[in-house]
Amino acid sequence: MKITRRTDYAIHLIAELAENPDKSLGLRTLADRHNVTYAFARTVQKGLLDAKIIKTTRGINGGIMLVKELDEITLLDVFEAAQESLATTLDVDKAPWCSCEKGCLSNYVWDSTKTVLDKHFSKITMKQVLSSSK
Repeated sequence: MKITRRTDYAIHLIAELAENPDKSLGLRTLADRHNVTYAFARTVQKGLLDAKIIKTTRGINGGIMLVKELDEITLLDVFEAAQESLATTLDVDKAPWCSCEKGCLSNYVWDSTKTVLDKHFSKITMKQVLSSSK
């Protein structure tokens, strides 16, 4: 399983927003601060927005801000907002290399891995992630 740059950036973006909970922050400024392109930052923003982790505001002081508290946002929420669902990430049922009619022999392994990761990522909140980095 690969953790993409989008997921890593989403964590950093949430950390920045958490430091300024009552203030909308401009996405372009955040992108520059983290040395990513504005287009890349927009893709991460869209995932977090669709997951209802952040909201956007328009106008001269517009930008993005957190909608949820850090202890309400799980690592699974961030992973799935930035990448794709864990189920999709580990889905081998339609893998091009598998020619088994009933599915691959290894499906049990990946299904149990999904279950373990889902439970683990669901228990880790962004509050825990950010407090462990200090």
